[in-house]
Amino acid sequence: MIIKKGKSIREKVYDILKEMIIDGKISPGERIIETDYCEKFQISRTPLREAIRMLELEGLVESQNTGGVLVKKVTKQEIYEIYKIRIALESIILDEAIKNITDKDIKRIEEILKDTEEALEVKKDEKVFSLFSEFNNMLYDIAKLPKVTSLINNINTYMKRFRKLSVKDELRKRMAFEDHVELLRAIKDKNLIKASEINKEHLEKSMNFILSQFNATEK
Repeated sequence: MIIKKGKSIREKVYDILKEMIIDGKISPGERIIETDYCEKFQISRTPLREAIRMLELEGLVESQNTGGVLVKKVTKQEIYEIYKIRIALESIILDEAIKNITDKDIKRIEEILKDTEEALEVKKDEKVFSLFSEFNNMLYDIAKLPKVTSLINNINTYMKRFRKLSVKDELRKRMAFEDHVELLRAIKDKNLIKASEINKEHLEKSMNFILSQFNATEK
């Protein structure tokens, strides 16, 4: 992989390394060896070190007392905290979405749900997750709260590190779909309390499933 030289070389290296960590191409606990990545990207050590410092500030990597940098392992506490933050932020989204939603918006979301059910039937996992994201993004757009949406998107980026644990669980995906159906129903009824409860339970079920898989991998 060659990184072309340019004004934003540090940012380009940062983006690539972050994506590799999020996607699991660099595993938790794996050491980032400067010479290897400088050779791989065909860059000097300075932009690589600057990119690593940016990743360290985000909590994705950590420097070792003995030298070197490791990709941080995801902890159960981090999983718990990330889900709690998302629950809080999405309650704000739902409040505004219920106020702003139109019949046209509802029709589009219903189409997304129909496509999701069809994808579930034929077990197209990537399509299902894409449609789940589309469902959420529709609500974020309807709420018209870009700063809140930006915070959620940052959280969702980190959730990708452990969301893959549930990729092959058919029951979990079906339950998530049914939660979305119930959530839309509450939104159509303008019932914020019900919508917030459904979404909270939806995310807590996801969190508990991830934690159970996380515990299994620790044994």
